[in-house]
Amino acid sequence: MRVPPLALLLLATSLAATCSAFQPGTTALFRAPAATSLPSPLGAVTTGADTADATAADDDGAPSSSSDDTIEFPPPLTSIERTKRAIEFYKRVLPVLAAYKAKEIELKFKPAASEDEEERIWKDLDEWGSSRIAETIQDMKGFYVKTGQVISTRVDLFPPAYTEKLQALQDGIEPMPFELVEGVVRQELLDGAPLSDLFRSFDEEPLGAASIAQVHKATLLDGRTVAVKLQRPNVEPKLLGDVANLKRISKALAKSLPVDYYTVFSELGDALVNELDFLAEAQAMKKIDYAISHCTDGSPAQRPVTVPLPVGELVSKRVLVMDFVEGVPLNRLQQKMKEKGIEPGSPESKIAGRRILNSLSSAFGRMIFGAGFIHGDPHPGNIFIQEGGAVSLIDCGQFKALPRKQRLQLAELVLAVDAYQKGPNYGFVHKEAKDKLAGLTRAFGVKLTEENKDDDDLAASVALFLFGDADRELPGGYSTNELDEKSPIKLIASFPQEFVLLGRATVLLKGIAKRLDVPFSLAEKWRQGCQLTVSAASDPQLPLWGESLANSPAGDPESTGTSAKAEASKVKFSQVASLLKVWGKGKGRRFIERVVKKLPPELRAKVLEAKLRQMERQDTSTQ
Repeated sequence: MRVPPLALLLLATSLAATCSAFQPGTTALFRAPAATSLPSPLGAVTTGADTADATAADDDGAPSSSSDDTIEFPPPLTSIERTKRAIEFYKRVLPVLAAYKAKEIELKFKPAASEDEEERIWKDLDEWGSSRIAETIQDMKGFYVKTGQVISTRVDLFPPAYTEKLQALQDGIEPMPFELVEGVVRQELLDGAPLSDLFRSFDEEPLGAASIAQVHKATLLDGRTVAVKLQRPNVEPKLLGDVANLKRISKALAKSLPVDYYTVFSELGDALVNELDFLAEAQAMKKIDYAISHCTDGSPAQRPVTVPLPVGELVSKRVLVMDFVEGVPLNRLQQKMKEKGIEPGSPESKIAGRRILNSLSSAFGRMIFGAGFIHGDPHPGNIFIQEGGAVSLIDCGQFKALPRKQRLQLAELVLAVDAYQKGPNYGFVHKEAKDKLAGLTRAFGVKLTEENKDDDDLAASVALFLFGDADRELPGGYSTNELDEKSPIKLIASFPQEFVLLGRATVLLKGIAKRLDVPFSLAEKWRQGCQLTVSAASDPQLPLWGESLANSPAGDPESTGTSAKAEASKVKFSQVASLLKVWGKGKGRRFIERVVKKLPPELRAKVLEAKLRQMERQDTSTQ
């Protein structure tokens, strides 16, 4: 039976709840996204622009302003405004769902003449339904824009008519007029002074325009090229109003829904409060940079990815000036490589894919199991690939801090997954490994449905679904297909909010590996870092950013003893040697890449194939 696209509407909304690449909390929890059609590189979780009953915005998205040209940021929606908005949305989409259900019943009692005829009937309905949904989302904007963006990425769930019509949402929405951009920046950073007091130049055309914010390229007076991110003045009321509606509906229908949607939307609400505050994002940038520049035991290491940092104190709640990142977003990389003559599946393409995958898995392993401070929006539009395959992780508006206890629990869970996958598939040892997985899953806070609460196969399958190899068979006959009735995700009653965040990271990595057809074991990649986390469990330490502050010359001399300061000032030779070794490898690799690029095409192809075989052997030896 064909799955009616709008039957998955609440699913898509929950997917959007925690952003595009991670498919949280329900029948599409943790499903890998399509790598070729994903959200805008600006990547802000989204929402709205211009519905008259929701904000004081004009049709062009500009808010009302007072006589002295002060930009006004509208107040939250009232409960009546939120209710009107929800009614309007469902009034427009429910007829589409009803049409699919009616057609399903009709075909059941009066089948089509052939399979081709039935396919044509469904395609016609898809064309009509997708047009209605696209029109509704474009009209209402708000959080529904994110829903549309997510639908457009899920080519595995939704018919082509839906993904194609909603594809336009991935390239952003109508940008704010420059007069409004200028007004917001002047008000937030310059106390009304002209832009020329801070910027040598400021591009009027945005680099990208999403529903929460848009980004412009600019040059500071000292010559530095920067990116300026500014929030839409009318976005907050609609965004938070839509999420409040979703929380209310999911709580009221909790017993009728297959999974705990309320937890997903609560996590979204918490994340959006931070995302709407660029001061919090600026601090998060620094903490994430600390996290990726240290191993899980706290020792310094070369960054596997880079993160743009805020420029000085040029930041307010609604405007953020940061490092400018050159590169191509991951969701557009394949197209860019084709333009350069690099075909999908070629050795050069596979080598680049493996490097990207290794960089991201290393970065997220350090964030999760080391510092416990995690980039919470890792969709492919927020991953920029630079020349030579270097990776940058942008848009730190969504983030999450994991307490030490949870980091330890996760490390033990991942190690248990690794042990289960490497152990025998039968006998006492197998059962013992499975039971351990089940116990650790429950200990982390995952609760199964009442009729399945004692099913160890199911509890173990949840962990394997999240951290295990994508093609590994699950115990108890449970399915790795999230839409299958035997999917373990459908049988979860509730889960901690942190599971949503972790799923976003794991689905990103596993999705890239699947798209590139690269053998990839997440548990194996994170095993060493998890072992370090477990071994250091009895020795709590200051957060990395706390240590940096304590060891800085600006620290309070009274609060740090002489011996402690002397110890802190010592540079460990092993750390220096390690950094020099990594630096040398990086310099050597870049030199080799330059040489390889200048080789004749046939010889270059042979060298790349040899390099790919070497990488494949290395990956196989670690499995």
